[in-house]
Amino acid sequence: MTAHADHHEPAETGWHLDRRVPLSLIFAMLLQAGMVIWAIADIKKDVEVLKSAQSAQLQRDERQDKAASDSFSLVRDDIKEVKAMLVRLIDRADRIEDLRKSK
Repeated sequence: MTAHADHHEPAETGWHLDRRVPLSLIFAMLLQAGMVIWAIADIKKDVEVLKSAQSAQLQRDERQDKAASDSFSLVRDDIKEVKAMLVRLIDRADRIEDLRKSK
C-alpha cells in the first residue's frame, strides 16, 4: 500500500503547474498583474505632477505672504495716523471746553 500511496504524490514537494489549471485563470492572473503595474505607474505619474505643482504653490504662497505683510504694515501705519488725529481732536476739544468754562 505504501508503494501505491507514493505513486500519487508528486516527486517534488515544491510548487508545480499542471494541466488542471484553467488557461482562463492564468490569463486573468496575468491581466490582474498588468493592471497593478499600470496603476502603480499612474500613481507615480500623479506624484510627479504634484511635486512640480508644489514648487509653484510654494512660490505663490510666498508672494501672497509678502503681499499680506505689506498690507498689514500699511493698515498699521494708517491706524497710527488715525490715532494721532484722534489725540489732536481730543486735545482741541478739551481746550475748547476749558475756554467755555473760563468765560
